[in-house]
Amino acid sequence: MATVPPTALDRFERWTNGLATALVAVGGLCLVGASVLTGLSIMGSLAVRPIPGEIEIVEALCGLAVFAFLPFCQLRRGHVGVDLLISAFGPKAMNWTQLAGDVIITVLIGLLTWRHWVGFMDKLGNGETTPLLLIPVWWGYAIALVLLAANLITCLFVILADLRDIRHGNAIVASVGVH
Repeated sequence: MATVPPTALDRFERWTNGLATALVAVGGLCLVGASVLTGLSIMGSLAVRPIPGEIEIVEALCGLAVFAFLPFCQLRRGHVGVDLLISAFGPKAMNWTQLAGDVIITVLIGLLTWRHWVGFMDKLGNGETTPLLLIPVWWGYAIALVLLAANLITCLFVILADLRDIRHGNAIVASVGVH
């Protein structure tokens, strides 16, 4: 029996899954780092004094974690959806409304990425730093911009997967890639 070679969409799906999974790990490490740093700062304040600038680093790590989790959330369809009314119209209606929702999310993530680019350019140009540690603010913006671009790529994949499922008559499931 001959095996069917993977299509470009199959390869894109594997790549997107790998990217989203890696970013979840990065986001998790950011949260673990923020937790450890907070704990150390609390213990330090009991003994001597808190870690200077700890709040600035924790804020940045938590913000980056949120951006890192977005692609996985989109890929697994973890966003809030209200399907109670649409489900009464059957699986085709559910598929088309899922596609419409995914297109809307993609447009919104595209707008967010564009505006974040504008903010990044502003922070890069004005030399703003954090108050205590004097870390350039544009560093966080740059990392978040890369994470937003990864989310945008994931959103585009999800739309393609929706179209594939609709074309093949499959129900769009809560977890892309699990058929």
